[in-house]
Amino acid sequence: MLAPVELRHLRYFVSVGRELNFTRAAQKLRVAQPALSRQIRQLEDELGVALLERNQRGTRLTGAGKAFLEDAVALLERSDMAIQTAQRNGQERGRVLQLGYVWGLFHTLAPGLVGEFRQHYPASSVHLLDLSATQQAEALREGRLDAGFIGFAYEADAAKLQKRRVGSCSFMAALPRGHRGARRSRIALGSLAGDFFLGISEETYPGAAHHVTAACQRAGFRPKVLQVVERGYTILALVAAGCGVALLPESLQALPHPGVVFRRLEDSPVADLFIAWHGDRPRSGPLADFLALLAARGPAPLKC
Repeated sequence: MLAPVELRHLRYFVSVGRELNFTRAAQKLRVAQPALSRQIRQLEDELGVALLERNQRGTRLTGAGKAFLEDAVALLERSDMAIQTAQRNGQERGRVLQLGYVWGLFHTLAPGLVGEFRQHYPASSVHLLDLSATQQAEALREGRLDAGFIGFAYEADAAKLQKRRVGSCSFMAALPRGHRGARRSRIALGSLAGDFFLGISEETYPGAAHHVTAACQRAGFRPKVLQVVERGYTILALVAAGCGVALLPESLQALPHPGVVFRRLEDSPVADLFIAWHGDRPRSGPLADFLALLAARGPAPLKC
């Protein structure tokens, strides 16, 4: 039983058919001339027809060879197109950017940046994952994330990650609706020295507690922390119940907060926000494109 015709047979035959010279065709194909002659004979045997006539005057195509040459050229062109299409689709499917983000800090900033990235790089897709800063650091180290809107610098530095400043976040006072400070549009942080504070968990927002404590110390007091809470909505529920006050990132106002009022501080603490990634900055790929997009926005950071 004869073997099926392979693409290499077609390539060899097309080269000989165009050159009508085995020596030149072998040189272009970078194969030995005897090996090329064997491949052409195998092709003729498989087809059952003579494609070339060889004599002392040279080589020429037979009638069957002329017809087969045209079809062979078309087949090779279609094959090359199919290969290019497969490679292009494979590259596009491979251009997936895995991004983490801390909801309470980046829920307004991250989606807008992702949308802008998709406009510039439509062949890339983005998976945006709601993860705490601690979860992001672990996923970055394990290679499950390409980058993460990790929040404050603390977690990125602790995990020895590369980072870039992308925004800033002001802290506001979250007060029970009946609190004395709720009647004012802006309050002094020192006026809360006598209140119990509800602290932000270092697990969820690493570094936030440091900013709160430092701000209170600048205002002349040390906060009396009644309880440390994991999630923003739990803190708001406790504030609404009159259990204490809290200093929270301004972006947490987006959470439903009946019974709670947010008030700006006269000397509001402001913290920088970062995107982080593991290892050296990539030179190519979707992460490199995303970081380049952030760099192109200039030095002015975004507000959360």
